[in-house]
Amino acid sequence: MLVDALRRSAAPRSLSLMTFNLLAPCYFRHGGRLESEDKTAFLSRAQAAIQSIKREQCDFVCLQEYWFNLEYQRVFRHAFHPTHYLHTVKRPGDKQDGLAVFVDKRKFELHYVENVDLVEDAGDRVALLLHVATKWNPHVPLKDRSFLVVNSHLTFPHSQVYTSLRLNQIDRVLAVVRKYIAKQELYDVPVLLCGDFNDYNDPVYRLVTKHGFASMFARLHGREARITHCNHNNQQVSVDFIFGARLQEDNKVPESSRLQLKPTDCHLVPRRLSDVARLKRPQFGHDWRHVHSPALLTDEEELVDYWRLVSDHRPLVASFDMLDSSASNR
Repeated sequence: MLVDALRRSAAPRSLSLMTFNLLAPCYFRHGGRLESEDKTAFLSRAQAAIQSIKREQCDFVCLQEYWFNLEYQRVFRHAFHPTHYLHTVKRPGDKQDGLAVFVDKRKFELHYVENVDLVEDAGDRVALLLHVATKWNPHVPLKDRSFLVVNSHLTFPHSQVYTSLRLNQIDRVLAVVRKYIAKQELYDVPVLLCGDFNDYNDPVYRLVTKHGFASMFARLHGREARITHCNHNNQQVSVDFIFGARLQEDNKVPESSRLQLKPTDCHLVPRRLSDVARLKRPQFGHDWRHVHSPALLTDEEELVDYWRLVSDHRPLVASFDMLDSSASNR
């Protein structure tokens, strides 16, 4: 018993982050109907998405295509408000969706939230920037227990014309991050940038990595996930990412007292479903009372059929050890 307790006390604290495009009901069309017109359908699917999110027990949940419908928002607030801070930002104009970030209030405190407007020269998109600090060591200077989290959703590349627009969007996001870091003198703090980038191995991806960010899935697996999304053209694509900058290198002892994040795992949800599994276009209109829990499913085809009822994206989760050179993380 004592040995187990000592092992637990010596183990570093952990952090986990999920990025997940929910597929907003206002965009979900099936059988000539929009899901947003069927209250039972969109609330049932929202509950299924919530259960999938909760099973992962993540400290940070970064959502895209979060629908700004009062009843839809209410079920998410009811599920997460007791344990998480909830921050949302709607896309401008008549767009009905936007972004949401949920932060575990038991482990972290929020010091700043910025809604990043990507309208000017960058379409009708938004991003969320959060300055977060660990909560268990308030005696430590804020800069030494801080990190940044950014959630974004870039425009779909309908054609080559959209290349410059997408570059403008990510350039704007990166500029806001740099500006905030300079203003607060947070030059060494870790930065986690995640979301639906709507493409892979394109100029946007290369620009992000050029600025010192690394994909967590690629870092831990030696390659990117093959399939995270079945898009409206029924193409199997990898578009959902968690990037990190200023992270702790493997097998290195932290050289400063500031908080450092060391990636330990990155996986798609459901975890038992391979990243090469081909997804199916989503459907609604079924009776959720007769849908088996994914925990009971073992066959890959059954898991794919279940997930098409939840979203056309798979959630991506990254985990980190939180390290510093002192004993304050114990």
